[in-house]
Amino acid sequence: MKKLAALILAVALLASVACFAAAEDKPFAGQTLTISTFAFNAELLQKNIYDPFMEMTGCTIVADGASNAVRVTKLAEAAEGDYDVVIIGDMFVKQLMAEGKIDTLDASKLTNLSAVYDNAKAPMGEGYGPAYTFNRLGIVYDPDACPVEIKSFADLWNPELKDYIAIPAITNTSGPLFYYGVAAAFGLEPGKDDAAIFAKLAELKPNVKSTYTSANNTITMLNQGEICVAVLLDYSYTTAKSANPAYVWVNPAEGMFGGYNMLNIIKGSKNKELAEAFIDFYLSYDVQYAEAMDGVDSPVRTDIELDEEHAKNFTYGDMVSQLILPDWDFVTANLASWTEQWNETFSVQ
Repeated sequence: MKKLAALILAVALLASVACFAAAEDKPFAGQTLTISTFAFNAELLQKNIYDPFMEMTGCTIVADGASNAVRVTKLAEAAEGDYDVVIIGDMFVKQLMAEGKIDTLDASKLTNLSAVYDNAKAPMGEGYGPAYTFNRLGIVYDPDACPVEIKSFADLWNPELKDYIAIPAITNTSGPLFYYGVAAAFGLEPGKDDAAIFAKLAELKPNVKSTYTSANNTITMLNQGEICVAVLLDYSYTTAKSANPAYVWVNPAEGMFGGYNMLNIIKGSKNKELAEAFIDFYLSYDVQYAEAMDGVDSPVRTDIELDEEHAKNFTYGDMVSQLILPDWDFVTANLASWTEQWNETFSVQ
């Protein structure tokens, strides 16, 4: 009986040690990380990021996916502690910062930060989160359906493109980039020459079939022949080209207007250390490489090398230094005025 009791005690002790070791290996076991993120590529994000991070840390991830604009509204209305991390575009980070929803983080805990491009480390200022991918605005067109060759934003005004074009709404991530592109096409300056820029947009209106809020819907229109030209961000071209390899991508002659998607902590997070660990993991070599190889996002790490096939649709390598990045403080300050004029011009199509 004593031997049996001793055996039971030994087994219990071993189990206790094993549990302690597991807890040591997975310091965030039992915690839940709630993320506000994009709705697209959910399966690939689960495979490349969420599942490996949960396995490594023992935490549970709850991902709430929706468009940028919808999520800004949800986050503005959310109670403190409802969300931990927001994964969102640059312009919308500025809006959330203005509403007091973005917390600072401890950059010294981000062991992967030193490996990313300098302009991705803290795009919104020291203490705020990094960018995890770059993007650039371009023109995608179907050469079999488009009546003209396109090389620039200025080419979109060609009367042969009547009712053939989709452009982003001004409130989209890509909207202000297109606004800057229009200004550059005609030697104008946003904020200074707004009346002239909107006069040019009014001239473009006959050619515009849609001012879109959803890139996926726009790609569907392209695939169905409702349009033959779309102004899109580079990662959307990957999706479009998978449906029709003949689609052409154009880096407009006016320059590569671009931006980034970012990782930030929501103020009031109850799991701030876990949130910082997640952001650091997102910047790791394995995650950045996997996302690039799956065609999800361009890498921000300088040590990732992609073959020509995987690199061609991304803002990558030498392109990063060529990006024209807007002043997002300036954009945020002018966005309400631009939106009002945009809606008047396009009647909220």
